[in-house]
Amino acid sequence: MGKSKDKRIRKLKKTHIWPSILGLFLISGFLSLVMLMVVSFLLTDMAKNKIVAGCQNTESLVYLLEQVESPEDIKEIEESLLFYIDMEPDVEDIAILKDNTVLWSGNGKYPSLDSESQFFFEDIRVYIENDPNNTFKVEADDIIINGERINVKTVLDILHEEIRLVETEEFGHLKVWFEVPSTIGNAYVLTNLKFYSYDLLALVVCCSLIVLIIIVFVIYYLISFMHLLHTTRKTTKVIYTDMVTGGANQLFFEKRGNALIKRAARRGRKYAVVHLKMRKYRSYCTCFGVKEGEVLIEKCYNLLKKQINKKELMAHRENAQFALLLTYDNREALVDRIEKIEKVLNSVSPNIKLYFGVGIYLVEVGDKDIEQLYNNALLACDMLGDEAENKMAFFDVEMNNQRIWERKVEDDMNRALANKEFQVYLQPKISTTEETLAGAEALVRWIHPQEGFIPPNKFIPIFEKNGFITKLDDYMLEEVASLQAQWIEEGRKIVPISVNISRAHFTRSDLATHISTIVDKYRVPHNVIELELTESAFFDDKKLLLNTIDQLRESGFHVSMDDFGAGYSSLNSLKEMHIDVLKIDAEFFRGADVEERGLLIVSEVIDLAKKLNMKIVAEGIESREQVDFLIDQECDLIQGYFYAKPMPVAEFVEKYKEA
Repeated sequence: MGKSKDKRIRKLKKTHIWPSILGLFLISGFLSLVMLMVVSFLLTDMAKNKIVAGCQNTESLVYLLEQVESPEDIKEIEESLLFYIDMEPDVEDIAILKDNTVLWSGNGKYPSLDSESQFFFEDIRVYIENDPNNTFKVEADDIIINGERINVKTVLDILHEEIRLVETEEFGHLKVWFEVPSTIGNAYVLTNLKFYSYDLLALVVCCSLIVLIIIVFVIYYLISFMHLLHTTRKTTKVIYTDMVTGGANQLFFEKRGNALIKRAARRGRKYAVVHLKMRKYRSYCTCFGVKEGEVLIEKCYNLLKKQINKKELMAHRENAQFALLLTYDNREALVDRIEKIEKVLNSVSPNIKLYFGVGIYLVEVGDKDIEQLYNNALLACDMLGDEAENKMAFFDVEMNNQRIWERKVEDDMNRALANKEFQVYLQPKISTTEETLAGAEALVRWIHPQEGFIPPNKFIPIFEKNGFITKLDDYMLEEVASLQAQWIEEGRKIVPISVNISRAHFTRSDLATHISTIVDKYRVPHNVIELELTESAFFDDKKLLLNTIDQLRESGFHVSMDDFGAGYSSLNSLKEMHIDVLKIDAEFFRGADVEERGLLIVSEVIDLAKKLNMKIVAEGIESREQVDFLIDQECDLIQGYFYAKPMPVAEFVEKYKEA
């Protein structure tokens, strides 16, 4: 699905409509230009053909003029000339000129010899009469009808207004003088060349065909263009639509968001990029099903949409995460608004309390890439952890430094595991009866070749987030089993060593078999390996967890609950889990009221555990008074700095070699 979506996105980005529009105009313009050129050529050619025909008709005058030897003899052929004028319907007059002097004219007309519109046809010079009253005349390659010059813009209008497709109907005429050279002078024949509608038949047909071609092309191109536009819009809708909510997705948020923050500074508007995450969404889906989870997301989306104005933006991301681009005046008002939004979202499911984590990035002048800005808000939210309560955090530079550190850790973790940079440290557990070594807890430390000693709180949360913690659990379990095997071979008295198993490991249905396989490789008795799990693991897949604990105990392993009392449902956990060891959280021994409420609770917990046949380990013990109190309460084991800090294996062996 992801690859297909990316392919559609790339295809959409390469699809541009403007080349299609430009192509339509260019081709239409080209065809129109061709049409106008054809029209101009046909009109000009038609006029020239008429002139050629006129030249051929006047050649008969040559015979008459050859009979005249001198200008005085013109009277001899006057009758013939007048008859010629009468016989030829197109001929209006004949004039004989010598040295620009009129020797004879039938109707008193004579040509203007300075006309620029003249040319030769064989031996006959042709003068186009430059008479402003002429209905039709030619100047160079232009044709003038009724005093109006035909150009590109008026051709079609002229065709519609002037042309009548009746063969006998005259639509224009052209007055032309034909010069016939002779020995007595030059004879000039004034011919009124008439143009009829049928003369333009070829022009009309040609123009009609070209117009038809243009119309067909434009229709075809418009259909193709509309199809392209429809396909583009459909593809865009698919790409920018969230499949769960039917609304905007993250891709739309990024595209539209970049445009909004670009205009923000110019319009004096302040924006905040917000990452809103519903906590424990996976648990909700586990209880009610994935379908109901999607319904919950859709309802939340619709409610959020009502809280967003036209100048803002929102989108559903993945799972129960929403991206928002909100306007704000100040931080306090922004916080109040987000808290109100959280209250509105809680109205979706009245019977279930919803909790949200919120990361906020305040957009600064010059910020352009909203994807990066959203990642900053996402990072701020991730820093909150997964506690079941409403929390929000604003992004700062320190968070970015933390992100850089996380990337470095993730880049180095596999190499560190292969090079055994992760080392086992042991913290002793002391028996309260004799105050002697009775066990130990295996703790991991990272000795980095460049960074040096890295405490677990710097990398364990990162490994829990990216899933690498399961590999580290296996590594620590194997190191402890190997150590126990070595001690057995050396004949040392061995004590149970507890190994932490992360909650991520309890998603495996075959976890008991997996752990047994690792330990059995070193032929170590299972009862010297104690597996610690935190109380928080109980809130994932409860049924799977309980089943795995039973399988581990059946395989001979001891199972302990670490950090008892750190959560909110400790007693409920004890009711359902069959565990061997209970570790009391160190927080019970810290604080101003430790002498009263804290110690009272510890006393009751120890009493409860004994009734449930569990061993008790108190961790974080740092004073003699605490030790004496625990001895008095018959606590089984004590772990803390009062006796020893976690230490390397070699130091541990040296310190307790007599044990």
